[in-house]
Amino acid sequence: MATNYEIKWLTQLNETLPEYLQTLAHPNQIGRFSPCVQGATKLGKKASLGFSCFGMKLYYMLGLWQNLTITEQQTWASLIKSFQVHDNTTENSVFHHAFIDPVTTYEAYNYFRHPKQFIRHVLPFVRHPQQLLKHNTLINRRGTIIAETKQAIATLAEVGEYATYPYRGFPSTVNGVKNYLQNLDWTKPWGAGGRSSALVVFIINESPKFLPQTEVQNLLDVCHQFFESMADAQTGAYFKGTSPAYGQLINGAMKILTALDWLDEPIHYPETLIDTCLQQLPSSSGCHLVDYIYVLYRCLQQTKYHHADVAQLCLKILDMIKKHYNPDGGFSYYIGQSQKGYYNINISHGLPESDIHGTILLTWAVILILEILEANTFGWQVIKP
Repeated sequence: MATNYEIKWLTQLNETLPEYLQTLAHPNQIGRFSPCVQGATKLGKKASLGFSCFGMKLYYMLGLWQNLTITEQQTWASLIKSFQVHDNTTENSVFHHAFIDPVTTYEAYNYFRHPKQFIRHVLPFVRHPQQLLKHNTLINRRGTIIAETKQAIATLAEVGEYATYPYRGFPSTVNGVKNYLQNLDWTKPWGAGGRSSALVVFIINESPKFLPQTEVQNLLDVCHQFFESMADAQTGAYFKGTSPAYGQLINGAMKILTALDWLDEPIHYPETLIDTCLQQLPSSSGCHLVDYIYVLYRCLQQTKYHHADVAQLCLKILDMIKKHYNPDGGFSYYIGQSQKGYYNINISHGLPESDIHGTILLTWAVILILEILEANTFGWQVIKP
């Protein structure tokens, strides 16, 4: 399937990715990474939780984690766990034992210290004034906390580690889970899918710490039934109302497929979803590429439908991914430009260099492609997001 040129490039990747990660690593703190080498902003240099999770996932995927000493592994896991707060006990609040990076959650809105953040937050409203009515700093903070807490819990679980305190910032009753899922905006399945997937991760990993197993199973049953009701037989995707834009459709499906993976439930219409993917190539940015490939990878775990066509398509996607590869040995989120924004903060100046977010996403995409092509000869591993 893969040509000699592609095999040579992949072999080179196996050598350069670990070297690139070392250029991002902080020399005096294991598990701490910068978002990029050259163009990180002050906030980008201070942020830590998300980049530590990205680094751990990359080490796991590339087979580097097992080469660390037990002490190094424990030190890294402890760094991530250190972001879990335990001095707030408000029931049913997303802050309850959440993983919080003060930089992404609080300093993002300290306009006196970081005036450029004000420009970042206000400029969209200048362009689209109607969005001001929907803006809510607390809601934005809650969204960041949920996303980073989910990221931390899923990352720790990947290496057999767990949160120190039971996270309880999610609905934990049958009616609460039903209402939460139903009230998400399923006309925009990318966001709704991400929040519902996070909920599943919380229920599976955290609710057994404070609920009987029968109640945990009842919550999981609600999720299973809800996702089944959202499955669209025409596209194989998950949404409500008219079919959304292609990026929303595929990226939203990806989020639900991650939830189904945690639930150990089959995809409802895998062959139809493959047909939908084959209709159009994804956008070239990091998230779109990996989400698209993840959907195909997961569907092909259930069926060999159009496997040869998907394999040929994967070679095209591999060519798209190569355009993100840089002389420094990593991947940039955008072609020729590092990722500038992460949640609500500016993390880089967008220089022509690789970044840790682009590198984790596109490394993951490459591994999924190799699994589809049955050509993973490097011992790289697929993560469970």
